[in-house]
Amino acid sequence: MKKYVVILLLSLLAMPVALFSQESGMPALTDSMHAASSSIVERINKSGHMKVEHPAALDARLQKVQSSDNVDSTDEYERKDTQGRVGYRIQVFDDNNPGTARQGAESRKRQMESRFPEWRSYVEFNSPYWRVKVGDFRSRSEVEAAIEEMRHAFPGLSSQLRIVRDRINISE
Repeated sequence: MKKYVVILLLSLLAMPVALFSQESGMPALTDSMHAASSSIVERINKSGHMKVEHPAALDARLQKVQSSDNVDSTDEYERKDTQGRVGYRIQVFDDNNPGTARQGAESRKRQMESRFPEWRSYVEFNSPYWRVKVGDFRSRSEVEAAIEEMRHAFPGLSSQLRIVRDRINISE
């Protein structure tokens, strides 16, 4: 019985040595894995230099990324402008109470729309927060005038009103 245990231990110790190929330095666990890995190993130069080859699909994706990086800056600006531009909004509600936040946000939105119909109101949910933002203001002076008007209309909300930078919708 001891002979079998010794033979088993020696074979287990010798197995990792047999699994490593001296030519490639890469493990070859099975014949199929060895065949798959040999094509990779063949891509490495025997002189010590490495040569990396990409599959055709990866090359195509890399070329797309590189060509989009070379786009003229005016084209990039025009593309961003169609998606909206950075401006200002007034945040009038912010709550994370799971029981009441959604109803509170919808109520505040209706309140703002009834008092200031000229400004669009937006309800946003970014877990766990419900937020209501009002307006699409291009400049800081515009939003400061608007927030003062809101503070006069709703003095009780004065502490909750905040100017925030956001992507705004431009209506021409």
